[in-house]
Amino acid sequence: MEHCQRILVGLDLAGDAVSPGSWNALEQGLWLARSVGGSVTLLHSVFRPRYRDAAGVARPVGPDRPDGRGAAALGRALGEARRLGVSAELEVTTERAWLDATRRALRGEIDLVVVGKRNEFAADGRGLGTVAVKLLRKCPCPIWAVKPGHDLVHRMVLAASDLSPVADEAVRDAAWIAGRGESQLTVVHAWCTPLDLRERREELGVDVYEELRDALRNGAGEHIRATIAAGPAPTVESEVLFGKGRPAGVIREAVDHLDPDLLVLGTVSTPDLPGRSFGSTGERVLDRVDCSLLALKPAEFRSSVNPD
Repeated sequence: MEHCQRILVGLDLAGDAVSPGSWNALEQGLWLARSVGGSVTLLHSVFRPRYRDAAGVARPVGPDRPDGRGAAALGRALGEARRLGVSAELEVTTERAWLDATRRALRGEIDLVVVGKRNEFAADGRGLGTVAVKLLRKCPCPIWAVKPGHDLVHRMVLAASDLSPVADEAVRDAAWIAGRGESQLTVVHAWCTPLDLRERREELGVDVYEELRDALRNGAGEHIRATIAAGPAPTVESEVLFGKGRPAGVIREAVDHLDPDLLVLGTVSTPDLPGRSFGSTGERVLDRVDCSLLALKPAEFRSSVNPD
C-alpha cells in the first residue's frame, strides 16, 4: 500500500453535513495517508442535470457550488485532515464524482480512490452504491469502498487469489494492512484440478493421479506463502484456505464463514466490455458481501472513459 501516495476521498453531503458513509471513507483515507506519508484530495461533486433553454443552450439545474452549510461541512472535513497532519486539499467538481475521479486516475494524478461503499440508509439491499460500482468498472486505479458504520479496525483481512500478478499484489497489500493492525490475514484460493489432469486419471492410475494433483495444489499454497514472505509484511499472522467450486462461490463462502472486516482482491480486464464489467467473479462477489472492499486493477485494465 505504500505505493498509494496520492489518495482521493469522495465526499457526499447529507443535508448540512458530510454523509456518514463519506466520513467513514475520509477516516479510512486519512489513516492510510498517515501510514504511508501520502497526501489526500477531498473531492465533492455538485453535478446537476442539464436542460436546454428556448435558445437551445444547455444549462444546469441547480447551483454549481455547495451552499453555505454544505461548504462549512466540507471545510470541517478538510480541517480534520489538517488536524491529523495530513497534506490535504479540497476540490469541488461540476462533473459526476466517479467521472472526475476516473479521469484523474487516467491522467496519472491519483493512486487510490476511497469512497463509501453505499449510502448508510440505503434500503434496496444493494451492497454497493452507484458511485462505487462506476469506479470499479471504469477507474484504472485501486478502489477502497468502505462499509458504512464500520469501526475501521481490521481484525480479519481476507484476500482472494487466483495466482495472477494482480492477485499477488492484492495479497501483498492485504498483508500490509493486516500487519499495520497486527490482525489476521487469510488468503482464499478456489482450487480446481486442471482438466488435462482429470482426463488422464484412468491412464495414470489413482496413486499417480493423486500425487500429481496434490503437488499442484501444494504448489498453489507455496506460491501464496512465498508472495507474503517476499512482501512488505512477511511476518504477519496468516493462513491459506482452499475452496472447491467457482471462485465467486468460494469467496462468498469464505466471507460468510470468516466475517472479515476487509476483502482484498484483484479484478480482471474486460477488453470486449470496457467500463461495463470488472470481471464475472467481481460482479458476482462485490455487490453481495457485507464488508469493506479493496479492489485492485490489472496492468492491462482498459477504461471506457476519455481522460480529458
